[in-house]
Amino acid sequence: MCEIEEGYDALCDVAGGTETVYWYSLKDDTGASNVDTRTVSAGNVTALTLVSGKYAYPLNVEIETATFTDTAVGERANKAYAREQSSTVILHGNTAAMINMIDVGAKGRIGLIHKLNDGTYEHLFLENGAKMTDERTPGTAYEDMNGNTLTFTGKEKTKAPKISSAIVTAMLAPTS
Repeated sequence: MCEIEEGYDALCDVAGGTETVYWYSLKDDTGASNVDTRTVSAGNVTALTLVSGKYAYPLNVEIETATFTDTAVGERANKAYAREQSSTVILHGNTAAMINMIDVGAKGRIGLIHKLNDGTYEHLFLENGAKMTDERTPGTAYEDMNGNTLTFTGKEKTKAPKISSAIVTAMLAPTS
């Protein structure tokens, strides 16, 4: 349906930005889907589970170092509609574990969930996954960043939906 059915009322002021980013592989090493169930309805992910033994992992970032955009694209002449989604996440440091983690991430397709500072969550790259690229810099001056900038890009058919904290929590790897 493409007919407008509702309006908008201004919301209360809240802080912008991302608090935490969660990532997971959409496919395993053989190309099989890591997603067991996925249901989206009216702008909300109402069900999302990963196959047994597959998990989402948090990227705990410094404030004001992660963002995303979700932009409508298409042409009137083609009667086309799609979404270009992009996310940038800065990770400080460069340990051997980070080098491996980033290298693995750059080779797969990734689902990305941003926990926003307003307490809500949005799921980008839900169906097609993101391609991740990275840029490493040790900086030049003492006060420069020593870390990695991860850039995730992809196209989807629909706007990034909201997802509940309960669904995200259920996707996380168990803690020891």
